Amino acid sequence: MKNEIKLSVQEILELDHFRQANMVAGRNGRHRAVKWVHVMEVSDVSNLLNGDELILSTGVGWKAGKETLMLLVQQLIDCRAAGLCIELGKYMDEIPEEILELADRHDFPIVVFQEEVRFVDITESVHTLIVKKQYQMIADLEDYSRRINEVLLETEPREKVLRLMHKQIRLPVIYLPREGKPEIVSNKTKREERELFEAVSRNKLGTGYHHARQPIHIWSQSFAELIIVSEKEEMTEFETLILDRTATALAQVILRELWTEERRKAKEADWIQKWLNGEHTEEQVNRFLKEIEPGLKPKRAVVFLLQANKLDTESSSMTYLKMLLQSIFQEQGFFLLSTVSKNEVIFILLDKRKEDTCKQRIQMGIDHIKKSDYIINYSSVPVKISAGTIVDKLTQVKRSYEKAKIAAAIKEKISHRIPGYFYEDLHIYRLIYAVQEQGMLHEFVADYLRPVLAYESFQQAKLMNTLKIYLECNGSKKETAERLYIVRQTLYHRLEKLYELLGEDFMEPPKRQAIEFAVAAYEYLETVNQEA
Repeated sequence: MKNEIKLSVQEILELDHFRQANMVAGRNGRHRAVKWVHVMEVSDVSNLLNGDELILSTGVGWKAGKETLMLLVQQLIDCRAAGLCIELGKYMDEIPEEILELADRHDFPIVVFQEEVRFVDITESVHTLIVKKQYQMIADLEDYSRRINEVLLETEPREKVLRLMHKQIRLPVIYLPREGKPEIVSNKTKREERELFEAVSRNKLGTGYHHARQPIHIWSQSFAELIIVSEKEEMTEFETLILDRTATALAQVILRELWTEERRKAKEADWIQKWLNGEHTEEQVNRFLKEIEPGLKPKRAVVFLLQANKLDTESSSMTYLKMLLQSIFQEQGFFLLSTVSKNEVIFILLDKRKEDTCKQRIQMGIDHIKKSDYIINYSSVPVKISAGTIVDKLTQVKRSYEKAKIAAAIKEKISHRIPGYFYEDLHIYRLIYAVQEQGMLHEFVADYLRPVLAYESFQQAKLMNTLKIYLECNGSKKETAERLYIVRQTLYHRLEKLYELLGEDFMEPPKRQAIEFAVAAYEYLETVNQEA
């Protein structure tokens, strides 16, 4: 199929209107693209052109001398005009030699008419040809899209798509996946392909080379890059459009591969669940990982939970969500395994990187999830996230899972107080949760706060909040009054009552530590009671 969509100076010279014309300079610029024809008779054109215009002139505006014409030609070269056609005889007899030399140095075509010509006929015929070229380009693009859609229905379509693209534009095509082996389709030898790939990778293409790159995005994530290289000319509009359409087709191929991979992983759910329950030895885990990802040697692991009240594990929305997380955390250096249990999706994040920045990278991944277009605009699944402890041994995944579930249970009740996602960031609430699980939390709160709670209930006072702020301010009366927005005298009255109810030693350790724990536990229980 015809690849040359742009209209060149050479093709225009083959029109009937140019039979008596001669190219007197810039013959090496015959390939220059012509996007439009423009008649100009002025000497200052620097602000009048967009580039790739073929200029027609009688020379009436340049009869002042060769300096004027020299300045004009230089401006046309600087503005990337396609060429200059001048009618000789009436206003100009010849083109000065210095101007011809200037045009030759820059491969800028200069064409002369030895007799009078009708510029209106020339512009009409050239513009008609340009429009035909555009229609041809649209037709070729539609035909290419049809053929590429047929290829997408076949098995293993990626290589076929790349070969179809190469056949269409006859340029080397390079496919660079984020993970995996790059592919090159060209007419070059294997050695030449390796050299070209190295040059593109290092961005060190030689003089005269031109290339265009198109990232392949899914959910705002870059999965691969598609590159085409020209050894002679700049990329045409047609070639860049082909590049864009092929990148879109490859995005569909990648999406299908991700979907298939996700479905395959769903079949491994039973094995993963037993791993989470601690039923596999380290040897069994390593053997399993080697089978699904050869060469995988994780340095550490952490369990990551995503919870929802109503979770349809078989829905396409959930599959897409898991694929999104897979993409995001792969970029952060993790290999993901997942399974579903009741109203939660469980991810085991296996860290492939040596540096101990696991927590920071998980946090960046979570931030990316929260900001992703899919979560914001399309997902019907409310995202509730928690993470367990980071473990160094694969057999300790059970412990990370247990801690992740505790973190999820605590965050369900006090998420407004704790912005983090990790079990280790829950601090005192870990102890509160453990005491509650033992059935001793109400008794502990009552032992230390009963007098204050009883007085507040009877007198409608604000002693509990005052006690909390006073403890947080480390006993600073000035700071406490400012945070409570009350005068010092009001604070003194409240503090007198607190010392009376709790004892004169309530700000002395370890009693103060116990009261601080009781205050946090009381707020925790209040939240639980409100949600019950």
